[in-house]
Amino acid sequence: MSTMVTAYKIAEIAKSHRVSLDYALEFGAACYDAGMVEVLKGVAIEVLAREGSNIVTSKYTKEKRSIIEKKYKALKNVLNEEEKQLLEDFNDEFHDLVYAEAENYFIEGFIQGYRYLKLLSYSGYADYMEG
Repeated sequence: MSTMVTAYKIAEIAKSHRVSLDYALEFGAACYDAGMVEVLKGVAIEVLAREGSNIVTSKYTKEKRSIIEKKYKALKNVLNEEEKQLLEDFNDEFHDLVYAEAENYFIEGFIQGYRYLKLLSYSGYADYMEG
């Protein structure tokens, strides 16, 4: 069974259920869009897993990382062992959060980039793109 639904099939379903064609097509387009977003999320996750270490880090990010590392070491040096463990636990959780946020931003950017390229291809700018 195919999971792809054509506009013709949507029109048939709308007619048989006495739903306006405009509403049915709008609903079908929303479903199609949601499905494509799920596919693109999967693709983005694979790209990030495969190429994530190749993502260029900005100078600003490198500077901020250096500052944070220095402050982290200074703080760790004045703590007792129990507090050091709490700091390590916090640091691990914080890094997990930062990675999750970066993954979300990457996926959203991937989807928006795809939509933008799709828009360009529909609007006639595709002739200007290399390919």
